[in-house]
Amino acid sequence: MSSAADENPSQAAARRIPVRGRPRSRAIDDAALAAARELLAEVGWDHTTMVAIAERAGVGKPALYRRWPSKTHLVFEAVFGWMNAYAPTADATDLEDWIRRAFAYTLELFAKPEVRAALPGLMAALSDHPDLRNSLWREFGNPGMVLLIEQLHRAGVPEADARREATELMTLIIGASMVTQVFGNAPDVDEIAARLASKISPAV
Repeated sequence: MSSAADENPSQAAARRIPVRGRPRSRAIDDAALAAARELLAEVGWDHTTMVAIAERAGVGKPALYRRWPSKTHLVFEAVFGWMNAYAPTADATDLEDWIRRAFAYTLELFAKPEVRAALPGLMAALSDHPDLRNSLWREFGNPGMVLLIEQLHRAGVPEADARREATELMTLIIGASMVTQVFGNAPDVDEIAARLASKISPAV
């Protein structure tokens, strides 16, 4: 085994260079995201600050800012980044079943206390963060779009019309679910999902 005395100058220099880019700790991420969700449900958007999140998570505020450039980005990931988007619709038997499942899933999502607390603040902040608008559609809308287009194809909708029809349906599902849960009071998700779904007639 060679000793430090046997190293050539370049090997010795490489050994002295500090390692940069230490791997991001998943434990810190999970603690911060959980703290954000808890605080949103308890004290709302305005009082869910980066300081409060850091204290609740037991981490330093600099650690948060190394991961998220703002509270908006952190909260966005806390309430939307964990989703397995539209997984319940993967087992849909037909287009009507897909729409009913999509309504049930989306109504349930917007009923979560942390989502209801975060949404007004996030909606106001999204105009200043186009990156988050793109992420929201990529993580929340697009996976559902892919599955919906497949169902439309099976129902006989031509390729040229499927994406337009899917976009319209997704807009109706997300918009109606958000308004129902955030601005109303929906105690029976299953019944409302079925009633809303029955009012949509895809152009098949």
